[in-house]
Amino acid sequence: MIPVTYSWPWAKADEALQKETLKNLADAGIRHLVLSNKTIEDCIVTPELVAKYKKALAEFGLDFVDAHAPWGAWKDPGMPLESQHEMVVLRQKMAIRVCHELGVHTMAYHTGNTFNSIFGQDLKLEDYYQMLLRSLYELLPDAERYGVEMCLENQWTPLNQSAYLLKAVEHFNSPWLGICYDAGHANLTEHGQEFPGKTCVPSIWNDAKIPVVWEENMVAKLRPWIVNCHFHDNNGIVDEHKLVGQGTVDWNRIMNTLKDA
Repeated sequence: MIPVTYSWPWAKADEALQKETLKNLADAGIRHLVLSNKTIEDCIVTPELVAKYKKALAEFGLDFVDAHAPWGAWKDPGMPLESQHEMVVLRQKMAIRVCHELGVHTMAYHTGNTFNSIFGQDLKLEDYYQMLLRSLYELLPDAERYGVEMCLENQWTPLNQSAYLLKAVEHFNSPWLGICYDAGHANLTEHGQEFPGKTCVPSIWNDAKIPVVWEENMVAKLRPWIVNCHFHDNNGIVDEHKLVGQGTVDWNRIMNTLKDA
C-alpha cells in the first residue's frame, strides 16, 4: 500500500484547534500528514515543537510521512549568491534533521527560482545550476546520515524544468536523490501553450532572458527517478491546486505510467 499524506496548516491554529482537527482527521480514517515547510521552519526556530508535535500525533494514531523543504528565492539550494550559500545549506541541513527527528524519510525540494532582478546580478542559468550541484554535494551526506531522501520537484521555472532535474539526479546517481513529480505543475508546462495570452507563464523566464520551455509527457521522462508525488489538478492555465479530478490533468496516463515506478 502506498501512503497518502494530507497537508494541514499547523501554524494557523492554536493548540485547542490543533487537537480538535487531529481528532477529526483520525476519525475520518486519515493516518499520515505531510510535514510542511512552515512547520519545519517553526521547528528550526523553536526546537521544543518537535516533541510537542510527536506527542500530539501519537495521541490520535497519526504520523508525518512526507515533507516539503523550506523554499523561496533565498532558501532554495540553487540560490546563487556566494554570500548567502552557507546560510542556505545550514537551513536545509536543519530541515533534514527535523525530518529525521519526526520519522520522515522523503522531502520535496524546489531547486531554485532564477530571479536575477531579486539578486541584483546578471547571472546565467548555468550559474544557478552549478550552485544547485554545490549545495547537493554538501547536503547529500546529511541526507544519507539521517535517512532522508531528497526529491527535486518539477515546477515551471528554468531550473525546475525536466532537463535540469534529470541532469542533476543523473550527475549524482545517488539513492538519496530523486524526483518529486508534481502533476499539477506538469499539466501547466504541457498544456499551457494551448491558451496563448491566458496562461500564467512565470515571469522568471523573462527575468532569466531565455525562451519558455514547453514539456511533453513529463511523468514518462521523470519516471525512473520518481520517489514521491504531489497530486493536484488545474485547468492547464493557472496553478489552481484543485482536488484530483476537478481539472484537465490526464490521470489515467499518469497512473498507468507510475504503476511500476
